[in-house]
Amino acid sequence: MCEVDAVDSEPAGPEVTLTNLMCSDTIHQAVPFSLDHLRSFMEIPGLRIRSPFTIPSGIVTTVPTVIARIARDIPEIGFLTTKTISVEPREGYREPILYEYYPGCFVNAVGLANPGAKNFLQAMQPLLPLHENKPLLVSIMGTNVEEFLQCALILNPIADAFELNLSCPHVKGAGQSIGSDPNAVRSIIGLLKERIDKPVIPKLSPNLGDIPGMARVCKEAGADGLCLINTVGPGTAADVDGNPILTNTAGGLSGAGILPVGIKAVREAAAAVDLPIIAMGGITCADDVLAYKQAGASYFGVGSALADMTTPQIVSFFGELGRPLRQRPEQLSPPKCIATASRTTYVKTTVTRNEPFGPDLFKLSLERGPACNPGRFFFLRLPGIGEKPFSPAGDLEPTYFVRAVGPFTRALQSLKPGDSIFMRGPYGQGFPEPASGSRIVLVAGGTGAAPILMALARWKELAVRAFFGFSAPIESWFQDEIRGSRSVSSSGSLHPDVRVVIDSPDHVGEVVRALEEDVVSNPALYTDCRVFVCGPDPMMRATVKALENRVPRGKIFPAREDIMRCGIGICGSCGTGTGLRSCVDGPVMCAE
Repeated sequence: MCEVDAVDSEPAGPEVTLTNLMCSDTIHQAVPFSLDHLRSFMEIPGLRIRSPFTIPSGIVTTVPTVIARIARDIPEIGFLTTKTISVEPREGYREPILYEYYPGCFVNAVGLANPGAKNFLQAMQPLLPLHENKPLLVSIMGTNVEEFLQCALILNPIADAFELNLSCPHVKGAGQSIGSDPNAVRSIIGLLKERIDKPVIPKLSPNLGDIPGMARVCKEAGADGLCLINTVGPGTAADVDGNPILTNTAGGLSGAGILPVGIKAVREAAAAVDLPIIAMGGITCADDVLAYKQAGASYFGVGSALADMTTPQIVSFFGELGRPLRQRPEQLSPPKCIATASRTTYVKTTVTRNEPFGPDLFKLSLERGPACNPGRFFFLRLPGIGEKPFSPAGDLEPTYFVRAVGPFTRALQSLKPGDSIFMRGPYGQGFPEPASGSRIVLVAGGTGAAPILMALARWKELAVRAFFGFSAPIESWFQDEIRGSRSVSSSGSLHPDVRVVIDSPDHVGEVVRALEEDVVSNPALYTDCRVFVCGPDPMMRATVKALENRVPRGKIFPAREDIMRCGIGICGSCGTGTGLRSCVDGPVMCAE
C-alpha cells in the first residue's frame, strides 16, 4: 500500500453496483432470526424490523457498499444506519481522527465528514432494497431547521426513516449546538413530520442537562422514537510530549467506558416518554444489551466494540451477541469483547536518513519501529500536522518510500536526521506467506516498490521475477539498490531476475508491458505461481489483465490504495466495491 494524501489527491471511489457487490465474494448464508426473546420490544411505526441490532451512525457502515454487505451477511442486524449526511459535502478534520486512550475506550473527531446528500443518494440507490428489505435509517444534520428539511427531502427516496443528529459534541453550529435548544428541536421535528411521511428519530446527547425534558419535547413535536446516546464529552488525548493527538484537539468519548452514562440516559428517557429507544454507547456483550433493555431500550447499536475486527469477525461477533439473548437468563454472560491493549499506541522515534531518489520521491528511514510482514502498514504522525498510512520497505530499520503530493507528505520531505516522528501499527493483512518451494512474481509501481522490496527480501529464494516501474527517472544509486536485492543461487546465477523499468514521456505503464513480454517469452515461469503487486490502481488492474489465462485471479494479490483514516476499521472510509474495508480486510486482497 502506498500513501494517499487525502487533502490533495483522493482516488475515485469504486463503481457502486449490486453486481460487483454480490458476484465476487463468498455469500454468507443467513439463518432464521426471531424476536421471540424480545416480546416486550416497542416497534417504530412504519418500520418492519425483524432483529434488534444496528451499527451506530459513523461507525463501520459509512460507505454504501459496506452497508449493503453488512445487511446481507449479518441476520442479527435488523436495520442499517448511515453516517450523518449534510446537504453539501463536508471534508471533516484531518487525521488523526481517533485514538484509543484506554483499551476499548476511544476519543474521536471525524468532523461529520460525508460526500453530501446528492452524492450519497446516487451511490446508495443502486444497492437498494437492502437484503430482506431491511430498513435504512438515514442520519442527517443541519445548522438550522431549513437545512435539516432540505437534506431530508434530497434523501427521502432512499430513507425508510430519518435519524436527526442533534448530539455531535465537537462540531460548532451543528449537532449538540442545535440539540440543546428545545425550540430548535421542536421546529425541526415538527417541520419534518409535516413535510415527509417517514419516521423521525432524534439522536440526543448525554451532555444535555435535562434528558427527560428533551425527550418530552421530542415526543410532543411528533418524534417516532429516540436514539441515545452519542459520544460523551468532548475530551482531549495527548502524546508523551503533551501534544494533542487529534488534529481537532477535542473529540467525543466512546467505547466501553461510557456504558453507565448511556444506561442512565436511556433509563431517564424511558421513564419520561413511551417511545421506542435505540440504545448505544459501550455495548460489548450480551449482558450490556440486557442492561439497556432493562433500562427501557428496544433496539441496540454496537459500535466501538467492532474496532479492529475484519468483516468475517464482525459476522461472528453479532452471531455470538444474538445467541445468548435467545437463551434463559441464567445462561448469559459471554466473555467481554473488548481489547486488552490499545490499538492506536504511538511509538516515538527519530529520522536517521531522508534521501531524494526521484522527482518528489524520497526514502525516509527511521531509527526503530515494530516488526511487520510485507504488505501491512503503519501510520506516521507529525504533531499538529497530521498522519498518513504507509507500507514499509523494511522493518528492522523502518524505511518508507514517499511521494510529496500534499501538506503532510511535504512536511515529511522536510524532515532531517534527528527529527522526531510518531508511528503506530502495524495494521491490515499483508501478503500471504508462500509455501516452501512455491514460486512468486513481484510487480511494483512507484512508491508501491516499498512493500514489494520487503517481500523480495523476505522470500528471495522463492521469487522468480521482480518488476519495478517508475513514471520518471530515479537516482542510479536507488536503481542499484533495487537490483542489488538479487542473490546468487546454487547454480551460480543471479536469482531472482530483478528489472527496473522507467516510463518514457510518451509511454506510461512500461512495467506492465515488460511483464506482458516476459509472460509470452517465459510462460513456464508463470505456471502455478503467486503474484504480489502494489502500485497505482490502473497499474494493478493492468497487471491482473496481463496475467489473464496464465495466472488464476485467486493467486494474484494486489495491495490496494484506498483512503485510510483510522486503521482499525471504525471510520469505514476505506470501503471497497465489494463492501470490505481495506484497513482490516486488506490492504492485500485476492484479485478474485
